[in-house]
Amino acid sequence: MVRRALTAVLLAGLLVGSAGAPASAHASLVSSDPAEGELLAEAPDEVTLTFDEPVSVVDDGIRAYDAAGDPLDVEAGARDEVVTADLPADLADGTYVVTWRFVSSDGHPIAGSLTFHIGAPSESVAPPRDGPATDDTAMRDVASIVQALSYVALLLAGGLTIFLSWTARGIRLHDAVRRRLLRLQRGSALAAVVIAAVGVAVSGAYQRGAGMGGLIETASLDPSLVGDDLTVLVLQAIGLGLAVVLAGRSTPSLAGDIGAALAVWSPALVGHTRAYEPVSLLVLTDALHLSAGAVWLGGLVGLAVVLPSVAGRERDGALVLSRFSTVAAALLAVLAVAGVLLGWRILGSWSGLVDTTYGRLLLVKVGIALVVAGVAAWNRYRLLPQVSDGPHEARRRATYGVRRVVLLEAALLVGLLGVTGFLVEQPPRAESGVAAPAPATTVARAVAGDLQVLAVLDATGGRQRQLLVQVQDLGGEPVDLHDRPVVSLRSAEVDLGAVPVAPTGAGTFVADVTFPTAGEWEVQVSLRVGEFENPVTTLTVEVD
Repeated sequence: MVRRALTAVLLAGLLVGSAGAPASAHASLVSSDPAEGELLAEAPDEVTLTFDEPVSVVDDGIRAYDAAGDPLDVEAGARDEVVTADLPADLADGTYVVTWRFVSSDGHPIAGSLTFHIGAPSESVAPPRDGPATDDTAMRDVASIVQALSYVALLLAGGLTIFLSWTARGIRLHDAVRRRLLRLQRGSALAAVVIAAVGVAVSGAYQRGAGMGGLIETASLDPSLVGDDLTVLVLQAIGLGLAVVLAGRSTPSLAGDIGAALAVWSPALVGHTRAYEPVSLLVLTDALHLSAGAVWLGGLVGLAVVLPSVAGRERDGALVLSRFSTVAAALLAVLAVAGVLLGWRILGSWSGLVDTTYGRLLLVKVGIALVVAGVAAWNRYRLLPQVSDGPHEARRRATYGVRRVVLLEAALLVGLLGVTGFLVEQPPRAESGVAAPAPATTVARAVAGDLQVLAVLDATGGRQRQLLVQVQDLGGEPVDLHDRPVVSLRSAEVDLGAVPVAPTGAGTFVADVTFPTAGEWEVQVSLRVGEFENPVTTLTVEVD
């Protein structure tokens, strides 16, 4: 009765604890003010970025630069989905670049940049001189390795706790074998807590984009940034500490099992699945997924240690193997259902399996899981019956054969957990990058009599671009024309002819262009200065 009541309490607590506000994973920028590439007549007081879900601002998460690449003093703050950055007063005319880096609800950093112009675009735009790191690959790899090691140590410690309490109960174990199991459990528990502590600093440095140097910076330990990681550390320290203290008793301890379960569930209680709907179901599914992995990995390692000592006692060997085999069959079903549900709900589409790094890693994980299932089936239906049937020597050889297969299963599961460590650090539906400095942009300029023409492509890159054309006097002031100019585009291979342009301000026109090829493109601008005055000039822009 007590056991059932405690179980009900745990499940209720898990459901209540997971009932956070729904969120859609991996925030995306919905709009900005100013808009990307917008030409403003006057300097704005602030820049506003609106996302499709709340985001967290990291230290120096938003920066602004002038056309020379010099930083501006900005003050940024976030309120729900909106981030606002106050700009310095009286900005001069020219081009400005804003780079941003925030943390999405799923724990992944998101980044981007915004370019806008005041009065007229600058003739050239230099990359930011003190911009943030341009590549998160190294830190993401470090975070993935730490996560993989954490899973192995955590699930091994939790699984060995269950193995000692239930799978091996009633089995006559030699003192040396029991001590070896306890050393493995305690060592893996200590390793799990230490790795979780390291993971706090790694997570903070990764989210801040601070690189390896950020591991020793106090800003990487900001609770507002790594609160979930600190919660995981505390839950694992308490849960595994309780499991280790009570594991040495001669009778099974429910409190130790509850401590192990609390530790094993900790990544699910505060993990990335909370960013997906329905939150309660997915968190519970993730907890079952982790529980199954822990019992299986701990059980395999426990069997590898115990089987040699019971090779001459076929009854004990058959008993411990049949217990684990029965549980393993149920676990396989749990892992399959939980994995499919989590993968489908998080990924969101079939195409994501091949179009994203997350999906491809998920396929690798599924492949390893299928191999594990095949090995387990061979063990269950071919080798296990030989342990309890046949001559004594044949049963003894079968016991050692089962042990070798068990070791193979354990190695495959460790590999699967390694893939999982890299999997959880990948954004499921969009690749998140760091806030890379905006690339240098060259503004094409040509003179036509007493006028000058500027042409600039937006900084988004690619073939679908926005072309801005502005007509100025030689002093740099925009000039109103008699009519909108005729803008024609051609390259060495393709002639697009005239493209439609729309006025956006005095002497300023914008065209949305799809360039069929990269390379140099000539922009021919026919100016309608007056009814009979039509000077023509040609500029060159580079399409990447």
